[in-house]
Amino acid sequence: MKKYLAVIITILPFLLTSCLKFENIELISLKDVTYLEFKDNVLRLAITATIDNPNRFKVKIKDADMELLRNNRKIGAVTQVEQIELDGRTRKDYKIRVAIEINDMMSGLTSLYRMLMNDTDNLNLSGSVHVKSFLYSKTYKVEKLSFRQ
Repeated sequence: MKKYLAVIITILPFLLTSCLKFENIELISLKDVTYLEFKDNVLRLAITATIDNPNRFKVKIKDADMELLRNNRKIGAVTQVEQIELDGRTRKDYKIRVAIEINDMMSGLTSLYRMLMNDTDNLNLSGSVHVKSFLYSKTYKVEKLSFRQ
Protein backbone atom coordinates (compact mmCIF):
# COMPACT_ATOMS: atom_id res chain seq x y z
CA MET A 1 0.00 0.00 0.00
CA LYS A 2 2.82 2.44 0.86
CA LYS A 3 4.47 1.75 -2.53
CA TYR A 4 1.29 2.70 -4.39
CA LEU A 5 0.89 5.86 -2.33
CA ALA A 6 4.50 6.88 -3.05
CA VAL A 7 3.99 6.29 -6.81
CA ILE A 8 0.76 8.33 -6.83
CA ILE A 9 2.35 11.21 -4.92
CA THR A 10 5.31 11.18 -7.33
CA ILE A 11 3.21 11.11 -10.53
CA LEU A 12 0.37 13.42 -9.45
CA PRO A 13 2.26 16.75 -9.88
CA PHE A 14 3.20 15.85 -13.47
CA LEU A 15 -0.39 14.94 -14.31
CA LEU A 16 -1.74 18.17 -12.84
CA THR A 17 0.76 20.46 -14.56
CA SER A 18 0.04 19.00 -17.99
CA CYS A 19 -3.65 20.00 -17.64
CA LEU A 20 -2.78 23.49 -16.46
CA LYS A 21 -2.74 26.14 -19.18
CA PHE A 22 -0.74 29.15 -18.06
CA GLU A 23 -1.48 32.35 -19.99
CA ASN A 24 0.88 35.32 -20.02
CA ILE A 25 0.38 37.92 -17.33
CA GLU A 26 0.66 41.48 -18.59
CA LEU A 27 2.02 44.43 -16.65
CA ILE A 28 0.01 47.23 -18.24
CA SER A 29 1.45 50.32 -16.57
CA LEU A 30 3.26 51.72 -13.56
CA LYS A 31 1.76 54.75 -11.85
CA ASP A 32 1.48 56.54 -8.51
CA VAL A 33 5.06 56.29 -7.32
CA THR A 34 5.13 57.05 -3.58
CA TYR A 35 8.33 57.72 -1.65
CA LEU A 36 8.59 55.71 1.58
CA GLU A 37 12.20 55.96 2.79
CA PHE A 38 15.80 56.60 1.71
CA LYS A 39 18.41 55.04 3.99
CA ASP A 40 21.91 53.62 3.38
CA ASN A 41 21.69 54.10 -0.43
CA VAL A 42 18.46 52.08 -0.51
CA LEU A 43 15.36 53.79 -1.79
CA ARG A 44 12.01 52.31 -0.75
CA LEU A 45 9.00 53.09 -2.91
CA ALA A 46 5.38 52.05 -3.18
CA ILE A 47 4.35 51.76 -6.82
CA THR A 48 0.83 51.22 -8.07
CA ALA A 49 0.89 48.86 -11.05
CA THR A 50 -1.96 47.85 -13.34
CA ILE A 51 -1.68 44.10 -13.96
CA ASP A 52 -3.81 41.81 -16.13
CA ASN A 53 -4.04 38.16 -15.03
CA PRO A 54 -6.11 36.23 -17.65
CA ASN A 55 -5.65 32.91 -15.82
CA ARG A 56 -8.49 31.31 -13.84
CA PHE A 57 -6.31 30.87 -10.79
CA LYS A 58 -4.41 33.12 -8.37
CA VAL A 59 -0.77 33.80 -9.19
CA LYS A 60 1.99 35.04 -6.87
CA ILE A 61 4.78 37.35 -7.90
CA LYS A 62 7.67 35.98 -5.87
CA ASP A 63 10.62 38.21 -6.74
CA ALA A 64 12.19 40.35 -9.43
CA ASP A 65 15.63 40.99 -10.87
CA MET A 66 15.28 44.44 -12.38
CA GLU A 67 17.18 47.66 -12.99
CA LEU A 68 15.90 51.21 -12.79
CA LEU A 69 17.09 53.17 -15.85
CA ARG A 70 17.00 56.83 -16.79
CA ASN A 71 17.88 57.69 -20.40
CA ASN A 72 19.18 54.11 -20.77
CA ARG A 73 21.64 54.65 -17.90
CA LYS A 74 21.43 52.42 -14.82
CA ILE A 75 20.45 54.29 -11.67
CA GLY A 76 20.06 51.30 -9.38
CA ALA A 77 18.98 47.69 -8.96
CA VAL A 78 15.66 46.51 -7.56
CA THR A 79 16.86 44.44 -4.60
CA GLN A 80 13.53 43.54 -3.03
CA VAL A 81 9.96 43.23 -4.24
CA GLU A 82 7.15 42.56 -1.81
CA GLN A 83 5.39 39.32 -2.73
CA ILE A 84 1.93 39.99 -4.13
CA GLU A 85 -0.95 37.74 -5.09
CA LEU A 86 -2.85 38.42 -8.31
CA ASP A 87 -6.49 37.36 -8.37
CA GLY A 88 -7.60 35.17 -11.27
CA ARG A 89 -9.20 36.73 -14.36
CA THR A 90 -8.69 40.31 -13.23
CA ARG A 91 -7.18 43.51 -14.52
CA LYS A 92 -6.65 45.83 -11.61
CA ASP A 93 -4.22 48.03 -9.73
CA TYR A 94 -1.88 46.54 -7.13
CA LYS A 95 0.31 48.47 -4.72
CA ILE A 96 3.82 46.99 -4.75
CA ARG A 97 6.55 47.95 -2.31
CA VAL A 98 10.07 47.83 -3.74
CA ALA A 99 13.59 48.56 -2.53
CA ILE A 100 16.08 50.01 -5.01
CA GLU A 101 19.80 50.08 -4.28
CA ILE A 102 21.10 53.34 -5.79
CA ASN A 103 24.45 53.14 -7.63
CA ASP A 104 25.18 56.80 -8.32
CA MET A 105 23.98 59.08 -5.54
CA MET A 106 23.64 62.29 -7.60
CA SER A 107 21.69 60.80 -10.50
CA GLY A 108 19.66 58.73 -8.02
CA LEU A 109 18.55 61.77 -6.05
CA THR A 110 17.80 63.69 -9.25
CA SER A 111 15.69 60.79 -10.52
CA LEU A 112 13.90 60.49 -7.16
CA TYR A 113 13.03 64.18 -7.28
CA ARG A 114 11.70 63.85 -10.84
CA MET A 115 9.65 60.75 -9.90
CA LEU A 116 8.03 62.60 -7.02
CA MET A 117 7.24 65.52 -9.35
CA ASN A 118 5.72 63.01 -11.83
CA ASP A 119 8.43 63.70 -14.44
CA THR A 120 8.95 60.06 -15.38
CA ASP A 121 9.28 60.40 -19.18
CA ASN A 122 12.81 58.94 -19.45
CA LEU A 123 12.53 56.54 -16.49
CA ASN A 124 11.90 52.82 -16.99
CA LEU A 125 12.45 49.31 -15.59
CA SER A 126 14.16 46.37 -17.30
CA GLY A 127 14.87 42.84 -16.11
CA SER A 128 12.79 39.81 -15.13
CA VAL A 129 9.95 38.89 -12.77
CA HIS A 130 9.37 35.42 -11.28
CA VAL A 131 5.72 34.27 -11.08
CA LYS A 132 4.39 31.14 -9.36
CA SER A 133 1.06 29.34 -9.06
CA PHE A 134 0.56 26.01 -7.28
CA LEU A 135 3.00 23.70 -9.12
CA TYR A 136 3.84 26.01 -12.02
CA SER A 137 6.33 28.86 -12.22
CA LYS A 138 7.49 31.16 -14.99
CA THR A 139 9.96 34.01 -15.43
CA TYR A 140 8.90 37.00 -17.53
CA LYS A 141 11.35 39.33 -19.25
CA VAL A 142 10.58 43.03 -18.88
CA GLU A 143 12.10 45.42 -21.44
CA LYS A 144 12.02 49.17 -20.80
CA LEU A 145 8.71 49.33 -18.97
CA SER A 146 7.88 53.02 -18.68
CA PHE A 147 6.12 54.79 -15.83
CA ARG A 148 3.63 56.48 -18.13
CA GLN A 149 -0.08 55.70 -17.91
